[in-house]
Amino acid sequence: MIYLRYTSLWFTHHLGKQYSKPLPTKSRVVGVISLYANLLLIFCSLTINAQKLPTDSEQIFDYKTLKYNKASIVVFFDPECPICQKYTKNLIELDKKYSSEGIKIYVVYPFKVLDKSVLAEFREEYQFNLPIIYDSKRKLLKKLKANYSPEVFLLDNNRKRLYHGAIDNWFYGLGRNRAIPNEFYLLDAINAYKNNLEIKIKYIEPVGCML
Repeated sequence: MIYLRYTSLWFTHHLGKQYSKPLPTKSRVVGVISLYANLLLIFCSLTINAQKLPTDSEQIFDYKTLKYNKASIVVFFDPECPICQKYTKNLIELDKKYSSEGIKIYVVYPFKVLDKSVLAEFREEYQFNLPIIYDSKRKLLKKLKANYSPEVFLLDNNRKRLYHGAIDNWFYGLGRNRAIPNEFYLLDAINAYKNNLEIKIKYIEPVGCML
């Protein structure tokens, strides 16, 4: 709506100057159509770019395509965060378990692009093969209102938030964790959604690095 309002004001101001002298009717119509066509292209380009983000695998993540999934798991993640590193195996297992059911996982790095050597070292050490989405301008972070890494968001096919927060209760403080988790917030939410049951816990504050 902001773009449209700006476009309307720009059009009124500049077109008034351009056509301050009378023009033949045909020329006026062609000029108006041409101007509107160019403005529409600019508006569409801005809208599309706001929905798309690059990945380290040279693919493009398009937020709009989440509507084709049964559900989506968006994880805000920093490869240099020790807690994120601990959860690499969990994320790989989640992807293997649910991707065939139409529940896709998306790993988002909400900072400037990682150094290639740092990323390569991280992938080799943790055998982490999921694409990493670069949200360097924090558009997706602001859209979902994420605050930590790792922080997960379970979205339905309308991109409605079903659950967000901690993956489980493995960590209960920075540098403080249980031997194994015994509460699985994300898995419980996924299973409830799959079985058309109410998701009772919709948010648990994550433990991790501040974004």
